[in-house]
Amino acid sequence: MCKKLNLIFTAIIMLCMGLPFAQAQEDTEGSEDYPMISRYEGSHIEEYEHFEYDRIVLPSGMDNGELQTIAAEGEISRFLYLAPEGASVLQVHRNYQLALQNAGFEVVYEALGGMSEIPRQIYTDHDPGSFGIRGRSPWMGRNQSYLMARLPGAGGDVYVSAHTLSSDRYDGRTTTGLQIVEERPLPDGGIRVDLSAEAMARDLEEAGRVMIYGIHFDTNEATIQEESVSTLSEIADLLEQHPDLNLGVVGHTDATGAVDHNMDLSTRRAEAVVDYLVSNHDVDPDRLTAQGVGPWSPAASNEDEDGRARNRRVELIKAPE
Repeated sequence: MCKKLNLIFTAIIMLCMGLPFAQAQEDTEGSEDYPMISRYEGSHIEEYEHFEYDRIVLPSGMDNGELQTIAAEGEISRFLYLAPEGASVLQVHRNYQLALQNAGFEVVYEALGGMSEIPRQIYTDHDPGSFGIRGRSPWMGRNQSYLMARLPGAGGDVYVSAHTLSSDRYDGRTTTGLQIVEERPLPDGGIRVDLSAEAMARDLEEAGRVMIYGIHFDTNEATIQEESVSTLSEIADLLEQHPDLNLGVVGHTDATGAVDHNMDLSTRRAEAVVDYLVSNHDVDPDRLTAQGVGPWSPAASNEDEDGRARNRRVELIKAPE
């Protein structure tokens, strides 16, 4: 009986001694694979980060010896995967490449080799980050590879980058930093900066116009949203304080979509502002003139979402005498 108990205790001790190794193979708490992209079979998630909205800069190719980059904003997920023993860097790299291509992604850029064969900035200036890990960086090692792919989408593109190497931190274990960014509009954090009637009057006097970003419409429609009420009230106060002031209300869009559609949309939005001021603040309709110019008077470049957001606006101008 005692001999049997000794054997049981010995087994328990051996099991406990093996627990750290077993737990090291489990995913870090709170992590899970990205819904669209599974892990290399047998890998585990060593570290994980997720941001509802952030900006990421990804290497996108070489031009005349200079590393090119793409900046994207949206929902970002980062994973640090440790591959199973025996899986090579190239093996993991090629599996990601083929899986992404089979899913419709375009491989924008890939680089293979050691630090002397691929741009150093990929693993220095543009690595996936330390994930808060203290000590040696996970991205120092041998046999580095990099892959960046893009999937176009109507609501925004999806970008995926995979940094894979034999990591010195993990005793040469094949390690992948997987980064995914889904482009999407900035979530509304509730911050409001409304122009006062006084500020609008000053801009009209000094510049002859004032850009209004506090009037919001339903997507692709001319329906004014409730959050625009305070800005529209300030415009009504402006007109009340300056009874001799007549305004042109000019609607602007970004350059996304057909020009004819944007011209019509910008005109309807300008008319909606005029109708609101007349109906809700008893403004004399003869003091307001609605005009839409669509994408033809941009305030910024239409090449990125920040510029497009600045172009979607209403402007007030002093109406010609």
